[in-house]
Amino acid sequence: MKRNKKSLSFFLGIIIAAGTTGCGWFGENVEPKNEAYESGKRALSKGKYELAKAHFRRIEQSSPYYPQAVWMIQKVPFKKGLAAFDQKNYQIAVVDLSKVPLHSPDYIEAQRYIDRSNYYILVGRFQQSSEIDRFILIHELVNISNKIGESKFLLDSLDMIKTGIDTSSSNKQTKDLINLLGSVVALNKKPEVHQKALNYLLTDFGQFYDQTEIRPQVLQIIGTLKMEHM
Repeated sequence: MKRNKKSLSFFLGIIIAAGTTGCGWFGENVEPKNEAYESGKRALSKGKYELAKAHFRRIEQSSPYYPQAVWMIQKVPFKKGLAAFDQKNYQIAVVDLSKVPLHSPDYIEAQRYIDRSNYYILVGRFQQSSEIDRFILIHELVNISNKIGESKFLLDSLDMIKTGIDTSSSNKQTKDLINLLGSVVALNKKPEVHQKALNYLLTDFGQFYDQTEIRPQVLQIIGTLKMEHM
């Protein structure tokens, strides 16, 4: 009995010693830091994207850090794209964000920023466009703003439609732009968007009413907007 107690005490001592020494007898459980991986993370956080990729590529496939390194390399285009977007370099942003792979967790967000970048690129062209080009650009801008679906872009697109109508040189263009305004109203239910569209149509109602070709569309849109607010 005493012998069994001594054996038990001996094994308990081993277990306690192993615990207090960080399991040194059985090997480390915590993976040591990888210098290349840590250097890559630091470079990435500082916006040194090519240097970050160079560090991550130093990690061998046998390393437990290799999958993380691959993931971080795939994240570089997204980081670069966001940085370019913040600096208003929208064309560069589109190029970098388009490199984000489909399987990346950043893919959906990258597509959102691509849409925003394309919108601002078109706005720049719109501001310097001729009448014919402006008409085409308004359609493209409205399509993108409908896709983005955010109030800021939708309200801006309504302003561009108004600019197009005010400078329209033909009834056909005016009719197309009124229909375009109707599409914004139909596809988006944001109160601020509806209110702005309604205010615009009511302010210039006399002008629209006198044009028999667009009168039905204008009355229909106004009716839809008023029904929404009832």
